[in-house]
This record gives sequence, C-alpha cells and structure tokens, in this order.
Amino acid sequence: MYKEMLFSTANDIYILLRKFLRIVFMIKKTLICTFLLSLVLFDVQTTAAKTKHEVLGIRIGMSRDDAQRRLQKLGKLEREERKQQEVWNLTDEPHYAYIIIGFNRENTEVRFITAKARENGKRVRYSDVLDLKKVKQTGATNNYKYVLEVPAHGKTAGYIVTVRGQNPDYLTYFSIKKLEGKEKID
Repeated sequence: MYKEMLFSTANDIYILLRKFLRIVFMIKKTLICTFLLSLVLFDVQTTAAKTKHEVLGIRIGMSRDDAQRRLQKLGKLEREERKQQEVWNLTDEPHYAYIIIGFNRENTEVRFITAKARENGKRVRYSDVLDLKKVKQTGATNNYKYVLEVPAHGKTAGYIVTVRGQNPDYLTYFSIKKLEGKEKID
C-alpha cells in the first residue's frame, strides 16, 4: 500500500510538473511576443520622436489662428498668396529668416510649413530635425536633401519631413507637409 501511495504521489507530482512547465512556456511565449511587438512600436515612435514634427511651435493640423498668433510673436506677415499660403519675415528668430505656411482648402488649419535658415544666424544641423540613420541622403555635390515619411500614429496625422541645403552639416530649408491620401515620397 505504501508503494501504491508513493506511485500515486509521484504520478501526481509528474502531472503537476507538466502543467507547471506548460504554463511557464506559455508565459515565455507571451513575453517574447510582447517584447517583439514593443520593439516594432518603439521603432515607429522613436522615428517620430527624433523627427521634428513642428517648426518654431507651428505644427501640421494647428489652427490658422493659433499659427498666426505664434508667428506674430516672431515676426510680421510679409505677403499672403491666394489666402491659402502666407510668407512671414521672422525678425525675432535666430535660426530662420522666413517661414511659409500653407493651409487646407477650408483655410482653417496648417497643411505645410517651410522655414528658410537665416544666412548669418544660428545654424541648424540636419540631425537636429531628423534621425539621419533613418533616411537616405539624395542630391548631387553641394546639394543635400533628406526626406523622411512619418506614418500616422494615434491622433497625429502622417507627414513628410524634407530638409535641404548646400552644406553637408547644416540645412537651408526645413519643410513639413501633411500626408494626404495615397501620397508617397518621390
């Protein structure tokens, strides 16, 4: 009888051990899947995080009124083109001399932003506005261009960042444009 109890107990222990190992392997699989998913999400968010999504506080989707209030603190409206685009002369900004903002068809929110670097101002590196490891430099000698498409995430619309310049380190133009429909980088 003692041998039967021992055998029964050993069998029960074996069954419990198998169940325990199954649970451990399921947890391990879940952790691995969670880890891999977080890497993918982290990559998308770090691309967005390292890439500037605004210029001087002006961002895609911002209301026209808010953008104009912000720009009035930095300079003055130089000209308005067809009511959908404005050129601002930035008198109180050390990095950029001009900024052009375009609005959607309803003229209610910012659709694109382009800033021109101030020639004798504080210089802005390409790497200050986007992660150069994520983009490919195009253009000929003394004509540098970097373009990065940032997909939509959360409530933030997708956008394209383009920086250009003649210097290998410092930009001349910095643009952000909202992705519209099936638009892709050329």
